[in-house]
Amino acid sequence: MLRAAFFGIDRHRDPYVGDLTGAARDATALWAIMSDSIDGLDAQLITNEDATLEAMRAALDATLASADETDVVILGFAGHGTPDHRLVLHDTDVDNLPGTTFGMDELAQRFRDTRARAVILLLDCCFSGGAPARVLDVGLVPRNAIAFPLVDVAGQGRILFAASSAQQEALEDPQTRHGLFTKAVIDTLLAADAPLGVLELVDRVTRLVGANAGRFGYEQSPTMFGQTQGDFMLPPGRVGERYRAAFPEYNALQTTGDIRELSQVGIPQEAIDAWHERFPAGLNALQIAAVNERGVLGGNSLMVIAPTSAGKTFVGELAALKAIADGRKAVFLLPYKALVNEKFEDFSALYGERLGLRIARCSGDWQDQVGEVLRGKYDIAFFTYEKFLSLSVSSSHILNQIGLVVLDEAQFITEPGRGMVVELLLTSLVSARQRGVCPQLITLSAVIGHANSFDRWLDCALLQTDERPVPLVEGVMDRTGAFTKMGPNGAETIQMIERHRVQQRRTRPSSQDVIVPLVQHLVEAGEKVIVFRNARGPASGCAEYLANELGLEPALDVLDALPEGDPSAMSDSLRRALAGGVAFHNGDLTRDERVAVERGFRSLNGNIKVLVATSTVAAGVNTPASTVIIAETDFPGRERIPYTVAQYKNMAGRAGRLGFEAEGKSILLAETPMERNQLFRRYVQGQPEAITSSFNPNQPGTWVIRLLAQVRDVPREAVIDLIANTYGGYLAAIQNPAWRDHMADSLERLLNRMIADGLVDEEGDSLRLTMLGRACGESPLSLESAMRLVELLGRIDPTDASLENLLVLVECLPERDEDYTPQSGKNGEPRWQQEASGRFGFNIGRSLAHRAESDVAFYARCKRALIVSDWIAGEPTTDIEARYSSNAFSRVGHGDIRGYADGSRFLLDSALRISAIVLGRAEDQDAAALLMTRLDLGLPADALAISALAFPLTRGEILALYHAGHRNQDAIALLNPDQLTAIIGRRGDALHRTFQPIIAGAA
Repeated sequence: MLRAAFFGIDRHRDPYVGDLTGAARDATALWAIMSDSIDGLDAQLITNEDATLEAMRAALDATLASADETDVVILGFAGHGTPDHRLVLHDTDVDNLPGTTFGMDELAQRFRDTRARAVILLLDCCFSGGAPARVLDVGLVPRNAIAFPLVDVAGQGRILFAASSAQQEALEDPQTRHGLFTKAVIDTLLAADAPLGVLELVDRVTRLVGANAGRFGYEQSPTMFGQTQGDFMLPPGRVGERYRAAFPEYNALQTTGDIRELSQVGIPQEAIDAWHERFPAGLNALQIAAVNERGVLGGNSLMVIAPTSAGKTFVGELAALKAIADGRKAVFLLPYKALVNEKFEDFSALYGERLGLRIARCSGDWQDQVGEVLRGKYDIAFFTYEKFLSLSVSSSHILNQIGLVVLDEAQFITEPGRGMVVELLLTSLVSARQRGVCPQLITLSAVIGHANSFDRWLDCALLQTDERPVPLVEGVMDRTGAFTKMGPNGAETIQMIERHRVQQRRTRPSSQDVIVPLVQHLVEAGEKVIVFRNARGPASGCAEYLANELGLEPALDVLDALPEGDPSAMSDSLRRALAGGVAFHNGDLTRDERVAVERGFRSLNGNIKVLVATSTVAAGVNTPASTVIIAETDFPGRERIPYTVAQYKNMAGRAGRLGFEAEGKSILLAETPMERNQLFRRYVQGQPEAITSSFNPNQPGTWVIRLLAQVRDVPREAVIDLIANTYGGYLAAIQNPAWRDHMADSLERLLNRMIADGLVDEEGDSLRLTMLGRACGESPLSLESAMRLVELLGRIDPTDASLENLLVLVECLPERDEDYTPQSGKNGEPRWQQEASGRFGFNIGRSLAHRAESDVAFYARCKRALIVSDWIAGEPTTDIEARYSSNAFSRVGHGDIRGYADGSRFLLDSALRISAIVLGRAEDQDAAALLMTRLDLGLPADALAISALAFPLTRGEILALYHAGHRNQDAIALLNPDQLTAIIGRRGDALHRTFQPIIAGAA
């Protein structure tokens, strides 16, 4: 009789045991193949939550202990191990490893005690891609380490076949998501056309694993221990009912659009039920094409270009749930923190609460779940572009965990500032394929014109459509009310509003003259309207004058949802606008205020009929409208930069509410009939710009150091290949066959300079980043910025290089100089120089002038540093705004304050790492983490305890409690509801209720 048990553990109860990606899949595949192939096999499959220590012992009792002299027992294990040769189960506790793991000594004893004729143990104990440091810190090692010494386990009739030999790391193939060892066993069994002896199996598997490991540049040699009396034979493998049921991804699906059909490919029924409720009509044409024609549920990579509301985001969701069903993880990459938070909350409600999936976010703030992501303790994670690039470079093992990457708003690769980040993270994924790391990649965009070989560089199929579920009418209207729109036969001009309704409302003609009657006309027709303005001030001002003119009912529901305490000037402006049924959305609002506005505008029964917004709403925020009005076609500033066609199309695309309108309208405003015709040709008839690379061949330094950070070392002559792997390099090589030769000359000069600067070590013909070079390459700093910081640190007294002073000195970096700082007059505001020297000390104050382009730039640095200092001291927002706003034309708003704090925080982490190397000392990690949290929350250090309460408090509420002297949970718990309401406002009663279980427990 044949008995068998297969164990595979990917998930562990203890949060400090990192997840695996292929162990349960390994065990399931072996169980399925052998059960389908061997008649009468009595086989157990025990994975993940079921694979406890007790369950393992019970399974061994049912196999080894119950066997007699005629039985053969086959065992398989895939999972973690400890340095002292113990197997890690699902319920292993890192604080009690000896008592919660299964020792190989116990297994050896069971092998000796069993009466079975033969025992075969397949031990695929790899830790796919290497062990994260945190796992090693708690005593766990790569799975190969448990395999030695194993000779005591084996013996006569006792065969132990281990995945690798001593000192080798067993590997996992990210494409098949199996250990190389298990996959070789399966392939060998399936390839056999006759019964296969154990020794022959060992020989074939060993050769196959060695060859496959070699493809990835590694060595792995499976090792057999023990002897057999005669050669036990295994029948040829076959794919049968059990294997097909266990791995439905191998079943090709051709859907008709009925969401319920997706159960055929293994997507959980709970997800299908939730989707069927959201989309009872089923998949649309774009989504059906993604499944049927592009094989997105079969793991194929895909580039989707489709208008807003065409359903492309759901293509990413479909692929994500399929990846999770296959035992993989999915990540979504988004351009803004606000979008990360929005998606995190949406997915937590749908997939977290309803399906029990683990949702994580990493956007660079204090709520991040970086630790969980590094340990693989998540199913879906949301990242900003910058955070994903940083983690994927500094902790490259996370790429081994990921089965799917969804890059939203892919057109950001063309942005001058952030395009490099997008291109580098995509280059990292493209380059990882050479190591066998191949997560499925889906890129999404609404506003790409010509793909310009982007899809070929990514090796993605292209799915592009202009069809929208709600058709969009685009046009331009001038001050006469004449509206030229795109009709079936070309341009058509109609009179949208009567000429006499356009009245001059100020001393000079302005956009207000047109916007007021136009919005009034649309609202009277029952429409919801978004008005796009090109700056924060015009957005809030427009909302206020519309609220005064339109006479709409107040949006009381949104007013009630606004946070209390620590208001900004924009908070008061928002309340005035909402009192007239109008809202605005810009960077001067707090996150809570923006969320309240977004929800109020989306609400079917809400009273916000008009939303005035800056262009950030166009980048993915869920705020569809009936009609969009675009008031300007350029960004303000000394050099007015016109909108690209893509930016215009992105804003226009917000028009048209699915299920409510037969069509959406986009109205671009012009002054004169001549300008109306010009704008119509440029924007309405124009095509979005072709996608391009932001790589600058004349300034390759930052690109090179960041690309070198993605590899351990590289031959000098192969550095050009790193550049060639980028999208910019790919395009350059296509366009100019001599590009490599020209680029190689520039790289030689650059590399010599980097070696001289101590960034790169040269050993023979290989280059490797020094510790300083790696710190620079893994940071978001440009090479110029990193070297400026090194230079600055060398000029100051080491005693001045405190954590707080380093936060001030960050303002000297080019990235911060590029951040607009309002100042009055041509010569700036010299008074901030004196205040900075007084607050930060003369030496630090003087250092702020280092390499400043002008006195104006120097004063701006001082001003930003002072604002950030006030922010983390807990100064009220209105006080900071008033103190640093010189006049109405150089006003510092909440968005500036928040932006300066976020910008400093973003760069501070890299500055700390570089300063530790340059100065030869490391900052206190706890103190650094404390400062990072203060930058996020805008609080003094001794107020942070209040922020840690289970009840989420706003900055204003925290500061109110802090200034009232109630600075910890015990003190706040003693306050009654009336006292709390008097301190923090209307949420006092809700806060009091959160403490009742605590008080009851203490009693």
